[in-house]
Amino acid sequence: MLNEILGDYPQIKVLDYLLTNPFAELSKLQLAVGAEISRITLNKFIDDMIDKQLIIKCSNSKYKLNIESPIIIKLNMILDELNKIAITEAMKYADEPYDELSDEELDMICDENAPDVDLYKLEKEIMNTENYNILIEDNKEKYLLTIER
Repeated sequence: MLNEILGDYPQIKVLDYLLTNPFAELSKLQLAVGAEISRITLNKFIDDMIDKQLIIKCSNSKYKLNIESPIIIKLNMILDELNKIAITEAMKYADEPYDELSDEELDMICDENAPDVDLYKLEKEIMNTENYNILIEDNKEKYLLTIER
C-alpha cells in the first residue's frame, strides 16, 4: 500500500513487504522476491536501510523489520489509517451488509502458512522484468559471475 502513495521505488517495496510481515526473518532472496525486486537491486541499498535502523541484520544472515524504529512506528500508524479509510470507503459501496468475522475466522483467512514458492523462478521473472541476466560459469575451481544488461 505504501508504494501506491509514495511511489514504485525498490526501497518502498521492501519496507511495504516488511511492514506486512513484521516478525519474519528473511534471507536476501526472500526479501527481494517478496518485494518484487532483484537481489542486485536490494544489495544497492540494504546496508543503508540497516544504517538508518529501519531493518536489522540477524545473526543467521537474515533480515527483519526494526519494529522499535520511530520511523517504522510512524509508517505503521500511517498504514493503519490508510486501512481504516479503505475499509470505510469499501463499506460505502457494498451492496449487501457485511458480516463481522471472529478472531478464529480472521486467523484462517490471514494464515501465514502460504504455499511454498519457487524463489529462484520468481527471481528469474524479476531479472527478466529488470532486463538483466546473471551467468555463472564454473571455471577451474573458480566461479565466474557475469551480469549482462
